[in-house]
Amino acid sequence: EEDEESGGNGMDCVVRIHSEDNIGDFLNSNGSVPIPPYIKRKAETTDKERYNNVYAKDAGSVAAPTAGLHFTDQVLEEIGASNISHLTLHVGAGTFMPVLSEDARDHAMHGETFFVNVGELRSIINAMEQGKPLLVVGTTSTRTLESLFWCGVKRLRGLANSDNPRALELDQFEWIPLNVGDGKYFSAVAALKALVADMPDDEVISGRTSLMITPNSYKFKVIDHLITNFHAPDSTLMLLVSAFLGNQSDVQRIYEDAQVRGYRFLSYGDACLFSRPGVSPLPVNL
Repeated sequence: EEDEESGGNGMDCVVRIHSEDNIGDFLNSNGSVPIPPYIKRKAETTDKERYNNVYAKDAGSVAAPTAGLHFTDQVLEEIGASNISHLTLHVGAGTFMPVLSEDARDHAMHGETFFVNVGELRSIINAMEQGKPLLVVGTTSTRTLESLFWCGVKRLRGLANSDNPRALELDQFEWIPLNVGDGKYFSAVAALKALVADMPDDEVISGRTSLMITPNSYKFKVIDHLITNFHAPDSTLMLLVSAFLGNQSDVQRIYEDAQVRGYRFLSYGDACLFSRPGVSPLPVNL
């Protein structure tokens, strides 16, 4: 039972399942689609398709990367497979945990596991070397790519795990000491190349990140443009978007304008396209 100290925001617990089924089969038979807690209804059969990306393939997330819900098979076909790269981050329940501390830096950021195919990451590196703009879909992909950058910096600085050099892990604010000295001068291309060096394209890079991106301190290293939904004001996702836009008054103006125009917020809401300050905006045909 949830205690009063949680404030209705959920709690961590350990569940022991007594069943001969494997965990996947058990959950499929007895569970329901984990729609966000702010949707005040029970999951419906249609949520199995609606609350998932058309390109999803690996089970593991407790929430859909909702920016991807706007992409249909037809849209992906128009974009073209050669212009698309995929990665996986298993979204954890902590994504729904609001920031309750007065200072966001006191918030305990949840850790999430990520996977990226070496060939996919090389495609991203090649695009960056050719000067192509990098348009990232969702805060999930953003957090993964920025985490990969700092994991690359760790490798360039000789700070990889000595027991398992290929094991990638990034703590909540580990980027701060990594950004001191030579760390602040490594390019995104150099850092990402350090991760794929001497690896075949069909191998998969995996790791775990607790990276927390907050405004007024974090400078993005990889992302040029971001497609994302409109987020709750007390969420770590809003902190990431605020850091990306840089100017807090811009964030307030954009969200107030969205409300006036009747845009829908949160998971089943509308999406927006942001460009990082100093980066030329993408041409958009409406």
